[in-house]
Amino acid sequence: MSQILQFRRAFRIEKTADLKEVAIAVDAIYSAHALVIEKLGDIEPPDPATGFRIHSLINLLGRTFEHAQAMLVAIATGSPASAEALARIVVEGSVNVTFLAMRGDAGTLVRFFRSWLSEHDKKLSAWKPKVSVTQEIDVPAMIEERRGVVTALETYLAKVESQCQIDWANSPEWPPAIFQRFQAIGRETDYYESYHRLSGSSHITGEDTLTWLLALEAPNDVKHKLAQEAWAYSTMMSRIASAFFVDAVAACCVAYKVPRQDSLVQRRSELVKAIQEIARAAGVPLDARSRSGK
Repeated sequence: MSQILQFRRAFRIEKTADLKEVAIAVDAIYSAHALVIEKLGDIEPPDPATGFRIHSLINLLGRTFEHAQAMLVAIATGSPASAEALARIVVEGSVNVTFLAMRGDAGTLVRFFRSWLSEHDKKLSAWKPKVSVTQEIDVPAMIEERRGVVTALETYLAKVESQCQIDWANSPEWPPAIFQRFQAIGRETDYYESYHRLSGSSHITGEDTLTWLLALEAPNDVKHKLAQEAWAYSTMMSRIASAFFVDAVAACCVAYKVPRQDSLVQRRSELVKAIQEIARAAGVPLDARSRSGK
């Protein structure tokens, strides 16, 4: 079954729906994810720490893949703003995996998990004093129940550290800020060109509303042109996010010395070409088109 047919069936998209805008991206992310399952899943871990890391990376890529699918469904079914919001998740997830594969080890993964557990526990502690005792629902009890879940996960992680003999204190740090992770993998400019630019739809900022208000005064043909550009931009960003996902898969392959995968390189090249082809319609300046999706 072809990837596009698999995609159409999985999300119950009508046969009459034209999927040409997402076809290349669908082929790329489906091929990349299948490669992860095949190549990383076939590795026989030489020690428990390696097995822990491989399984974690496969899971993180799988979750990112699900968001990438949803992003392309949004494009295919006429929800470009939602596609952009999902694209931001795909980019961040892909950058996280790329960092963990390129710059980290099993101990860095422990730091990654510990950072979430610590932050979540802090938020629960900060929340509890703010709760009114007059509320009908016993919110403090719910908070403590949630803290019990966090504690259970902390206990499990400590068990993993012990069984896998992971000395995480001497492992590479997990940078707390996403910008630092972009920097660490040599993609600082991509933070501004891709990730940050997706904040408008993700955070419902004022950019889109101001643009819409401004367009109210424009002639109908200008409004139509702006709408076409916005659609093309969302489509382009979904392709860029897909390229980030392919890069994350490639980083994992390199980390475990999986031989060069020509199919992955081909899919990446097709994505870059598709990004460049739509860049002008998306309003990207001509001198920046060659850098899009690099």
